[in-house]
Amino acid sequence: MSEMKIITPNWDVPAEIIAGVSTRAGGVSQHPYESFNLAHHVGDSAARVNSNLRLLTDRYPQQLQWQWLQQTHSSDVHRADSCCAPVIADGICTRKRGLVCCVLTADCMPVLFAARDGGEVALAHAGWRGLVAGILERTINRCNTPAHELVAWMGPAIGSCHFEIGAEVKTAFLAIVENPEDKEVLQKYFKATGEAGKYLCDLYGIVRFKLTQSGIARIYGGQYCTFCEPELFYSYRRDDVTGRMVSFIYIG
Repeated sequence: MSEMKIITPNWDVPAEIIAGVSTRAGGVSQHPYESFNLAHHVGDSAARVNSNLRLLTDRYPQQLQWQWLQQTHSSDVHRADSCCAPVIADGICTRKRGLVCCVLTADCMPVLFAARDGGEVALAHAGWRGLVAGILERTINRCNTPAHELVAWMGPAIGSCHFEIGAEVKTAFLAIVENPEDKEVLQKYFKATGEAGKYLCDLYGIVRFKLTQSGIARIYGGQYCTFCEPELFYSYRRDDVTGRMVSFIYIG
């Protein structure tokens, strides 16, 4: 079994904010899920997934409560005051110390939020459908912390080098803004591939734009591509049948 590797966000937040993103290293899952798959819904052995989950939770204080979601690419946000069974939502926020907010991804972007005073954290699962539906804005709005007092970190996602979309996705993104200047900005995040109706989409650019529009000035991350780094990340676009990483954040 390889050594577990957890990516720690490089951002300016209080020390009591603990966050990370798992990679595919350090678990017991077999091909095509090797090795640290944390999702039960992708076809992996339940026993191996449970072993991986124990490896993850054993790495952190045992009193933590891990809150999982049933993600559906929606704009639904769960405000967690206590831990419960997985909730159908794609965003989560909490002020409760020791409650771990979790999101599973394998190309979609995990966007982590923390209050500058350390009193609140949030996490959003941001694929293109969720972004169009407003998952970032709704997650920010569910926080008690004003947007200008939040810090955001964009976790590992598929890069513009490989995120090919159709014209209908580009149209859906452009339809969410009315201001001509904003439409012009968004247009820059779509590059024609040379094939009719196909574009390379800059997910990081779009997320940064939407965070800025929402009033968040302190934005970090955005340097990874899940597709380009098969030793480190799962990628649904690259492999189809594959595992999932978890992004997590809590107040320690």
